[in-house]
Amino acid sequence: MTPPADMRSDDDLIGAFRAGDGSAMEALFGRYRKPVFAWLLRMAPDRAEAEDMYQEVWLKAIRGIGGYAIGNFKAWLWRIVRNTAADRARKCMAAPLLDEPLGEDADAETRLDQVADGAAVTALARMEDTERRTFLRTAISELSVRLREVVLLRINGELEFREIAEMLGLPLGTVLGRMNLAVKKLRKAVERLKG
Repeated sequence: MTPPADMRSDDDLIGAFRAGDGSAMEALFGRYRKPVFAWLLRMAPDRAEAEDMYQEVWLKAIRGIGGYAIGNFKAWLWRIVRNTAADRARKCMAAPLLDEPLGEDADAETRLDQVADGAAVTALARMEDTERRTFLRTAISELSVRLREVVLLRINGELEFREIAEMLGLPLGTVLGRMNLAVKKLRKAVERLKG
């Protein structure tokens, strides 16, 4: 008996899809719908553009699934997501991508979590937490594209830094440096909110 789709690995679902099981691809859609759309929504100028890119991502994934080598579907899919967003940005003559000064800090992930996450016990604390998250989303959207994509691939894509580095074709130190710089900028934005 085949286990339910939500219990099967990505590669098992891809194998089933290749064998003609359309529900297997639906399970993959469901598994990655929220993080992929959330990332595109933050990278796109508006919701309509994010929706268009979302459809384009899945069309590319379905068309390219035959060439996918079993291994790490999540990284493969996020490469498609990132490339789709980059292609759209180039087509729309988006703001040029400028390199930011880089520094390394292995604790960047922890510090971002501290900025992004706050435990809310009371209703007031939950409301304040919601306001902080809204502010943080705005602050993330104001980061340069290169910083924002690393932050969002880590948060929404739940990719490890080495996976992000591989996907972007960058050294791990550069990815960690971009995350570190993003965290510093986000901290300053949070401090301005408090001040």
